[in-house]
Order: sequence, then structure tokens, then C-alpha cells
Amino acid sequence: MRFGFEALPLVSQVANADPLNQSLAMVMNAYVRALGIGAVAGLRTFTAPAATLGSKGNVWSGVVLLLAAGELIGDKLPFTPSRLGPGPLGARLISGALCGRALALRFDGSGSLGLALGALGAAGSAYVGYTIRHELTERWLPDFPVALIEDSVAVLGAARAVSLPEDG
Repeated sequence: MRFGFEALPLVSQVANADPLNQSLAMVMNAYVRALGIGAVAGLRTFTAPAATLGSKGNVWSGVVLLLAAGELIGDKLPFTPSRLGPGPLGARLISGALCGRALALRFDGSGSLGLALGALGAAGSAYVGYTIRHELTERWLPDFPVALIEDSVAVLGAARAVSLPEDG
């Protein structure tokens, strides 16, 4: 069973039609990935660039990986500011936009549209993620397990967004 972006019904139907439509499906796939990595950035600012840079083996990918690990720890601390504050939200929007652009270009899409979709995904998931976490912790669960679930969603979503079609 496949759960990747290429398994979306519309993309699969278009891809099976003819070569011209296969190109369209590839571009649509690029934009779904851009939106997805933006959504990851809305949940965890540095997880998106850590996944997008991957294992480039340079100092910057190492720095971003350390920042992502630190964010996963720091998110659980009681004095961590709200993701909806101007600074944290701005960082998530920038992270989502840049990572969305990178993935759109990597998968043959428009960098400008990838930039916009990445920022849109980040904004949406920042608000939705905050609301869901707040509701769950106010009504049913302690914050720590909810935060771990949110971490898992971000990491798995990032892995899926950056994986190659034949990986999945």
C-alpha cells in the first residue's frame, strides 16, 4: 500500500494518461510537496530545512540539524513562546517559504509558486497545530505526549515531502 503524494487520485489519474499529462502530474507533485514541507515548518520551524537540506554533508546542513534537534527539545519547555507570536510565526513562514521553493524547484515546479505554497502551508499548520494542541491539552491529555505526537507528525511529514517518488 502506498501513502506518498504520488498516490493522490488526481495525480495518479493524470499521470497514467499520456506524456504531456505526466509532466503536469510531476509539477502538481512538486506543489503538493511544497505545501507539505510548508506545513511541516508550521509545526516545527527547523525540521523542514533539516529535511530539505538532507545529508548534504556540509556545515550548514549540520547546523540546521542541530537547530532542529534543539527545537524538538525546546518545544517541551514551559517557557517556550507561542508559535503564533510575531517572531516564531515569522520564522515558520520564512522556513516554509524557502523550503517550499526548494522542493518545487527540485521536482520541476515554479520556485515562486513553491515559495507561496510553502508559506501558506506554514501559516495554516501553525494555526491548526496550535489549536489542536491547545484543545487536546486543555481537555484530555498532558502537553508532553501531545507534543511528541506533533513532533512525529512533523518528522514523518518532512520525510515524506522530500522523498523521491521511487522511494515510496
